[in-house]
Amino acid sequence: MDLGFLRPLYEYPPDWPASGYVSVYLDTTPKENAPNEVALRLRAAREALAAAGADQATLDAVLTANLDHVPARSHALFAAGGTVRLHGIMPESPSLGESSSYTPLPHVVPWLAQRPPRLPHVRVAANREGGQVLAVPGAWPETQGDLETAMVGLTEIVGESWPVHKPAGGGWSQPRFQRSAEETWTETAKRIAEAVTRAADRVKAVFVVLGGDVRERTILADELPKALRDNVVIVEREVELTAPAFDEAAWAEESWRAALDARARLDEFRAQMDRPPGDRRAVQGLDATLTALRDGLVSDVLIAASPDSTATAMATETAWIGPGLADAATGREQLTERGVTDPVTDLAAEALARAAAGTAAELHFLREEPGFTAAALLRAPVAAVEPTT
Repeated sequence: MDLGFLRPLYEYPPDWPASGYVSVYLDTTPKENAPNEVALRLRAAREALAAAGADQATLDAVLTANLDHVPARSHALFAAGGTVRLHGIMPESPSLGESSSYTPLPHVVPWLAQRPPRLPHVRVAANREGGQVLAVPGAWPETQGDLETAMVGLTEIVGESWPVHKPAGGGWSQPRFQRSAEETWTETAKRIAEAVTRAADRVKAVFVVLGGDVRERTILADELPKALRDNVVIVEREVELTAPAFDEAAWAEESWRAALDARARLDEFRAQMDRPPGDRRAVQGLDATLTALRDGLVSDVLIAASPDSTATAMATETAWIGPGLADAATGREQLTERGVTDPVTDLAAEALARAAAGTAAELHFLREEPGFTAAALLRAPVAAVEPTT
């Protein structure tokens, strides 16, 4: 997971370390009287955050956040300095339950662990009269107005208008009209396939989410280039592109691919750990991982997470942090020796996420890895980053 999109979130308020971040996780699964219920829970979170010391302007920004612009089962709000800096959505209810916190770092890890990284793909709704094609770039964010931004890439395809239905009765002309209908469907599918191919080339799509009429989407899939045809995800309903079914299908595919990617990184990590220390490009443990991050030598951070929740194996472990994105260590003196004044503590997992974002390292969550906490793949041999004792 590339965390570059998080860098603006970590720009500190000017009075560091006095001010912190508000993090709110809300379940917005549709329920009876849902708007009032969500508003009441937001107000309750606001009261708790005010008691924790959050400033009035930031609390007002959270309370007035627009949660209706993107349909989602849950929302994550991260705010500081009087503004909501990031508004994330999740495909399911928060795995750790609703929560609110006021802390030195935004608590993004539960959201990141539950939200698969957005991969570039194309969404297609096809029927016998035509279809819609939407290119979704990998950097497609999830904040207000983003759906409208994405819709700029929407392509409408209008197929042949006649005939689109096979004749129901008999008669001497039935075979001719039946062939004409099938030819019309195929011609429409070819037009849509051309638009899909252009859209996929534009965003370098890695898969296609295809929904619509069963017969038309079958023909369409056959008309796609092999690279796309082999990576088609089917939505088994004829729904609009904006329907939740398309989001759910894309999320499922992205989650599956993220798990494969994380497993590949884990295999690489194990292979590196089997190498002689002088050639090894991997470290294990929180102290060694943070040391490597401070030195800007990490390519990938690996964090173990529980398979049935977003809790990491370091759920309660803390680290010392400073205002710089890579200012993170297990010991206070490790930061003060580097000129950091007034270091404070926060969750170690959050410190890892910020340091990864600040040093262009990718973050991967590992499931079902007992005894594993944190590790890193390096850009240089381990001898260059071993923590001093």
